[in-house]
Amino acid sequence: MQALRTDVVNAVCSFCLFSILFIESTVSAQGLIAPNRQLDPEAGMSAILLGTGIPLPQADRASACNALIAGDRVFLVDTGRNCVLRVREAGLTDINGIFYTHYHSDHFIGLGEILLNYGVAGLDKSIPVEGPVGAKEMVDGMLANYSLDVSYRIAHHGDKFSTAIMNPTVTESEPGVIFDEDGLTITMFPVCHEPIAPAVGYRFEYKDQTVVFSGDTNVCPAFAEGARDADLLVSEVSNQAIWDRALSMARAANNQRQVEMIQEGLEYHAESLALARMAQEVGVKKLALTHFFPSFPPTEQAEANFIRGMSDFYDGPIVVGRDGMEVAP
Repeated sequence: MQALRTDVVNAVCSFCLFSILFIESTVSAQGLIAPNRQLDPEAGMSAILLGTGIPLPQADRASACNALIAGDRVFLVDTGRNCVLRVREAGLTDINGIFYTHYHSDHFIGLGEILLNYGVAGLDKSIPVEGPVGAKEMVDGMLANYSLDVSYRIAHHGDKFSTAIMNPTVTESEPGVIFDEDGLTITMFPVCHEPIAPAVGYRFEYKDQTVVFSGDTNVCPAFAEGARDADLLVSEVSNQAIWDRALSMARAANNQRQVEMIQEGLEYHAESLALARMAQEVGVKKLALTHFFPSFPPTEQAEANFIRGMSDFYDGPIVVGRDGMEVAP
């Protein structure tokens, strides 16, 4: 009887192991989980658009999140909702730092999930987090929300779950050069997202290439200067023509609240045609669009409609971002 029981247990365990391996191989084959990304220390830079959406939920778009790869180093710029899914899909098993542009929640709400999942995966280090003033308050609030969860995991798993991963090293910085190591220079620059302040963008320079992330901003001289001569500008964008139609419908419905909400949103985002003019004037070589206001389905027809008219003012390539898209300078 004991031998029979052992055989049954072994058979069940073998079936479970087979099922797990089958599911994992099927998921990988379907492209739902990417293999771990192999980074080349001799490579240049590229940007991965991990979240191209806005606060309103959309299945096809996580909210604001980007990755910058420089050789074998990976940095995130903002960590919006569902960014953790896109990080995994991109095969990013480690990161060297996280930079925040400002503290609207759609730009930081995913931080806790990213750190927690790295901890579950076994990453044992404190990840540097940097942003303008407000970073410490934001991170402290996130850590407070996770305090019970972390205490449970440590009590259950002991030192198999890293305490360091849930205690990022936080730095608050003013605009200027904030990182300069091993050939990579990162500069924080002010942008125009009033009444939200501070708000910044980031300029990465490595191996004679420059990649710039706008953060949230309207088109203004500070943004233009930060983007000057970029090989790649990853910028948020709004479409005035689409919103004009929405405003007409809201006025026709006598919905004054909606009218004012739209107008206030347009005040602090980069209008598409103005962005195209600016990119041309400051010598941007390639423009990648993200954080679409309003958002739209990732289809060729919708993309063409959103960027209509931009090529009249900008003669470089325009990349209409989709989640998971990698863009080289």
